[in-house]
Amino acid sequence: METQGGLQEQALRLAGGAVISYLVGGVEGGSTVVLLHGGGTDHAMLSWGETIPVLMRAGCRVYAPDQPGYGNSPPDVKPSTMENLVGYVTELMDLWGLERAALVGVSMGAGMAMGYSLTHPERVSRLVLVGAYGIQDRAPYHALSYCLVKIPGLMDGMWGLMRGWRWAAEYSLGSILHNPQARTPALVDEVFTAMQNPSSQRAFGQFQHDEIEWAGVKTNYTPRLGEIQAPVLLVHGSRDAGVPLKYAQRAVGILPNAHLEVFEGAGHWTQRDQLERFNGLLLEFLSQKTAR
Repeated sequence: METQGGLQEQALRLAGGAVISYLVGGVEGGSTVVLLHGGGTDHAMLSWGETIPVLMRAGCRVYAPDQPGYGNSPPDVKPSTMENLVGYVTELMDLWGLERAALVGVSMGAGMAMGYSLTHPERVSRLVLVGAYGIQDRAPYHALSYCLVKIPGLMDGMWGLMRGWRWAAEYSLGSILHNPQARTPALVDEVFTAMQNPSSQRAFGQFQHDEIEWAGVKTNYTPRLGEIQAPVLLVHGSRDAGVPLKYAQRAVGILPNAHLEVFEGAGHWTQRDQLERFNGLLLEFLSQKTAR
């Protein structure tokens, strides 16, 4: 199905049975960029809808999948764990026939991008990590978060209460997007619509249940960041409450070939918080020559 500006929505069935809906567009044979969304109520168009056209106009070939349970992808029989999420990316890269690509991920998607880079370093040309999950030791309010995700049915009940209220979409958006001009009524409507999908909330609940352990988070790539040789751009908001800035500052000191851009005043959803700056920075980074 074709959407806007030549962007198409397609679907693939993976070997294990999961069906992945994805957006694809841009110049065939152009520089390849894979965009990975975050968790919660997120999906490809919600995270990257204002970035995809910019990349396409710049001559890139863009792929943006909805992970199982998110957006237009039905849930998988396998739980939504980081290991399985990285596995989906691995299969998609193979099915798309991509020998090498730049990976751009936000939050949970950034964790997937790092996980893939560590297992398939030869297939990653560049890495962009936005509000990256996978570099922190603990979740926000860790003990409380642990209790919330471990009590059966509690998170489902909370999501169910919030789902019917547009103010809840405005509140949740305000917690990750601090620029009031970016919190447009249209974006609030997009978030509210995404909140109506119970599959994404269940998928993210599975992810949180698996990730948040009593002593810390399960996925913390910090000890292995030195293995990532590809050029890395970290983009982080100074007011990111989900992944505090200190973790990005630590990560850039470990990664061999990395640069950190701090967006002052921005929250966790940096690519939407300061859209024009982010898109310009992304294009500049992707256009730099990479030694092969």
